[in-house]
Amino acid sequence: MRYIGLRLALASLFAAGLIAGSAAHAQDAGPDAGQDFHQTVARVSFVQGEGSFQRGDDLGHWQALSLNLPMTIGDRVWTGNGGRIELQAPGLRTFLAPGTELTALNLTEDVQQYSIAEGTATFRLSSMDDDDAFEIDTPSAAVTLERTGLYRVSVDANGNTRVSVRRGSARVAAGGGEVTLGSGELMVVSGLDDPEYDVYALPLADSWDRWVDSRERRRHEIVSYDYTSADVVGAEDLDAFGTWEDVPEYGHVWQPTSVSADWAPYREGRWIWQDPWGWTWVSDEPWGWAPYHYGRWVVVGSRWCWVPVGRGVVHVSYAPALVAFVGGGPGWRVGIGGGGYVGWFPLAPRDAFVPWWGRGSGRPEGRANVTYANRAYATVVQRSVFGDARGVRGAWVRDERIVRDVARAPVLRGPLPVLPTRESLRGAPADRAVSRPPEGVSVRPVAARLAPPPAPPSFARKLELIRENGGSPLTPAASAALTVQSREGARAAAVIRPVMREDRRVDLAPRRGAEGAPPPDPIRTGSRTIATSETPLIAHPSAARESVAAPRVAPGALVISPVKEYALPSSEERARRIGAARGSSPVSAPAPRSVAAPQPAPAAAEPAIERREFSRAPRRVAEPGPDPLVRAEPRAVERPAEKPAERREAPKREERKD
Repeated sequence: MRYIGLRLALASLFAAGLIAGSAAHAQDAGPDAGQDFHQTVARVSFVQGEGSFQRGDDLGHWQALSLNLPMTIGDRVWTGNGGRIELQAPGLRTFLAPGTELTALNLTEDVQQYSIAEGTATFRLSSMDDDDAFEIDTPSAAVTLERTGLYRVSVDANGNTRVSVRRGSARVAAGGGEVTLGSGELMVVSGLDDPEYDVYALPLADSWDRWVDSRERRRHEIVSYDYTSADVVGAEDLDAFGTWEDVPEYGHVWQPTSVSADWAPYREGRWIWQDPWGWTWVSDEPWGWAPYHYGRWVVVGSRWCWVPVGRGVVHVSYAPALVAFVGGGPGWRVGIGGGGYVGWFPLAPRDAFVPWWGRGSGRPEGRANVTYANRAYATVVQRSVFGDARGVRGAWVRDERIVRDVARAPVLRGPLPVLPTRESLRGAPADRAVSRPPEGVSVRPVAARLAPPPAPPSFARKLELIRENGGSPLTPAASAALTVQSREGARAAAVIRPVMREDRRVDLAPRRGAEGAPPPDPIRTGSRTIATSETPLIAHPSAARESVAAPRVAPGALVISPVKEYALPSSEERARRIGAARGSSPVSAPAPRSVAAPQPAPAAAEPAIERREFSRAPRRVAEPGPDPLVRAEPRAVERPAEKPAERREAPKREERKD
């Protein structure tokens, strides 16, 4: 039904004269229509300092992290000393601080589920449909993002979790209980088996928050999103590396600048193997994501132009590449050895797309009425370069006779008869230094509400089945069946435990006697561990109440019985407490409703008031400052003892009044 709706929308757009948008729409419907799964990827869009990557089907082998690498189910990333990483997925951007391990438990068009074994990550949720689910799992809690907004999740070395909601709403589940957090609130979950929690007012933005905001500002200054769909990942990189031009036949098209005379799309990068799509293009160009996974290419006036997916397109599907493969002869025999050549060319706006990860026969396209506008611009390499994930730049064939013969061969349908090798799993050169997370971090269990799919089987086990299927990659269903048959045991990507105990006891409870500021949020940089959190205006544990109704749980969730729900104070109550903390009257932290606690005397709360008594305005978030993770921000809080001395200068004030 969705595909039919897209065809009807295409017809209406064409009738209105939006040729470019409708053409791109037709092409991007192809990959989605040719597969029976909705798995997607997260793009590695920024890497600074040390960063490493481990595939879910290649455990124990960490490789250097490269720009534009696609991350999918079972894969994990790690930021080493001083490293920072940014990931982009449909509707979600993730920022990883130094010393952070993150695993993709589930990545589909409707569900995104990640786990954090240790470290700090900020999540910017920009779009969300009614059926979408976003979950962040940690060793002590499962965090469900309820609305668009900005969230921060941190896990210390003991597995304790901090959840900050700058904007939006989140549900934090642990030990059989749930707490709902709103904008401006922070929750600390302490303990794994018998967790306790505290809820505080959100501290002022620290150095890590300001760095994230500096990355976020880029998204709101992008011109490219005026011409393409907001769901096209990576379009924010196009402004700095090209220009937009209005072409009558295609509308607004993008032209890359500073490219060589013999440059062509899909020449600066390498081909890697990634199930369930198989051969996937990884570009070495900093802008090389959106133009290679969405839209089409066309030659206008001897220059290559990218025709984007139009702004009116409702659904945009990821494709591992939008090319057509050509070849033939004995070089296309299925096998690891042997010679021969592999050729491909970018698809034009009206070219038919044939997914090579489908159930085709693998034989060439035999229809005589099929034309491809870019066939003359084919890139040809030796099969060893293609299958071993070697860089195409400097390795593509320049012999015009060979290129002409390969380009004239029929376009292949179905899986390519080229088997992947272990080198096909590498998305970056092997000579780069690789950092690894501390021993024990990668195997730390995490709590989850949603049951993630099983981790992918090892590449060695998949290769046997790929060979039997003539080079066809494994679908998610076939991969899950192979995992069960091989009896590989526990999940390879991350050890999952239910968020609620087997005895269904409700263990999550407010911590008694909490006062003052939350514990600092450590972020490692180099060999140092720094604390970035600042003292909040007021801290309070939330009150508890019994709930007779079960919490909202998505289908397949592991929490299935009624739990205790912990309600936060109302907005009026929070405003009254914060206003009192800024004034002259003392305010004490409320005790849980289920416990009768006497109100403390005002004299007993004087020390807490002294700690909270500062009235400086928050610094503008738009100023990131110098290298925010090198040192902690100094506090510019005046001592209370100095203020009375300034107020006693009565004669000077009297002179001004006269």
